[in-house]
Amino acid sequence: MGGLGVAGCFVESEGLPPPVEGFYFPAGMVASPGGRVLYVANSDFDLQYNGGTVQALDLQRLRRRALGLQGELNPREAVAGVSVRAACEAVGLGANPAPLLYPGPCAPLDVAALDGDEEIVRRSAVIGAFASNLALAHRPLPEPDATSSATAEQNARLFVPVRGDPSVTYFDIADDRLDAPDAQRCQGDACFQLDCGATDSGGRCPRDHRIGEDPGQGRLKEKLPLEPFGIAAGPDGTSIVVSHQTLNSASVIENSWNEGDRPKLAGILEDLASGPTELAAVPRPRLVTELKEAGEAIDYQPAFLLTYVASSQLDLIRYQEPERESTAPALLYQSTTTPITALASGTDSRGIAVDASERQACEAGCGDVDYECLARCAAIPIPAFVAHRFPNSLLIGEVITTLIEQEDRWIAAYETLAIRDAAPLAAYPSRVEVGDVIGVDGARHRRVFAVAFDSGLAFSYDPEARRIDAVIRTGRGPQAIAFDTGHTCSDDRERCDCAPGSDACEPYSLMYIAHFTDSYLGVVDLDMRKANTFGSMILTVGKPVPPRESQ
Repeated sequence: MGGLGVAGCFVESEGLPPPVEGFYFPAGMVASPGGRVLYVANSDFDLQYNGGTVQALDLQRLRRRALGLQGELNPREAVAGVSVRAACEAVGLGANPAPLLYPGPCAPLDVAALDGDEEIVRRSAVIGAFASNLALAHRPLPEPDATSSATAEQNARLFVPVRGDPSVTYFDIADDRLDAPDAQRCQGDACFQLDCGATDSGGRCPRDHRIGEDPGQGRLKEKLPLEPFGIAAGPDGTSIVVSHQTLNSASVIENSWNEGDRPKLAGILEDLASGPTELAAVPRPRLVTELKEAGEAIDYQPAFLLTYVASSQLDLIRYQEPERESTAPALLYQSTTTPITALASGTDSRGIAVDASERQACEAGCGDVDYECLARCAAIPIPAFVAHRFPNSLLIGEVITTLIEQEDRWIAAYETLAIRDAAPLAAYPSRVEVGDVIGVDGARHRRVFAVAFDSGLAFSYDPEARRIDAVIRTGRGPQAIAFDTGHTCSDDRERCDCAPGSDACEPYSLMYIAHFTDSYLGVVDLDMRKANTFGSMILTVGKPVPPRESQ
């Protein structure tokens, strides 16, 4: 991560309170699965304030502005040309006064000046300095005929590694999943819950929401190791794994969904290779889930992929869940190591992402007890993608699940990782994520997006065609990306679960890029049907502010 290499001394009682309505060195970002909220972690990288912030942004209001501007720049009626100034003015913005600082047709949307029905930053909280990323965890959905006493507020949590404490600060947030039972999905203002124990919006999260600061709260009776950096949530949200780059270690947080239980530090894995960096959770095969729910024992531990900045390898590590009543530390261990040998130098891997969509689509067509069908789906490899430097490239591999059968029943399952290919990229890629574009046919098509912090570019890789199919110009220091893709079915641009092709059911896809260097978000249009705007940044969210030393 180009902008997050050094941390300084941090004392939370000193300095001015951070701005909670604007952005300040944003380092992490994730969209809620139901398309209501965009969570942003700001790092206070230059220590101008007494902490960083986490914000809950109204994604529906942002989407309405972005798609409104998209429509103005791509009029339905054929015209000789499009007036950019008129398009910007139609959505309440002027023309871009500083195109060398940030791309896009229009002046920035000043979120700090919005209020009432136009307010974008709906909730905020103050955390320590040097947040590096964030991760969402969701409670597994109940079966349609099952009863559950859980509420939407008990179904989701947000975890933020904070290097200045050090800790992992956690928030109870609302559940807006479209496939959640209607009685549990959040509604209205409740969707912007951002509860870390602070008494007011914009307040500081107290110690009891900072995992790892108090050694008496965890299984280990130890503090969280220094420099928490990468983070990933396991498939059922009960295990959160964190990398610690300078100590060559990883830790696991146990996140119980039982009412009243707080997440706690449960185990530490030491003596890893040099420079563990980013993590990605491996989706659990549905076969394993169904066998366990049926009471049939199968040996399987949640798996996570781990990259390294100073070692030419990728690791697959596992979390051994402790017995229900046990007070012993949890076991986090290295399962397999994959050397990077396809390149001249295999060192310096950064972001990593997996795409289980093909396997999950297969599993969705199997019955709960159709184990043979689920086993065939488990044999489908899961593509994995790694942002790599020296040389600058996108590594392309696959996670393979092996099922072990004995006496006509499956007794164990495990994964391995193999690197198959590489695609060249420009200077110093940092993060990589999997998302969708809207094709000219109006359907969703998979893409892999990698951002290069130093060169101010984002790359779109088509895994089916096996090539880079678009290069997107960003501003300075693109650091984190998130996607908002779905269908809208009203002028209010609310994402809805409608049938494609029906009246008012319109597909869309937007990518948000957090620009670390100048502290703003950019919105990229990913709809190929929009010839004037596809693959370009159409909206700047927040007023870009250059770092103090460059002013």
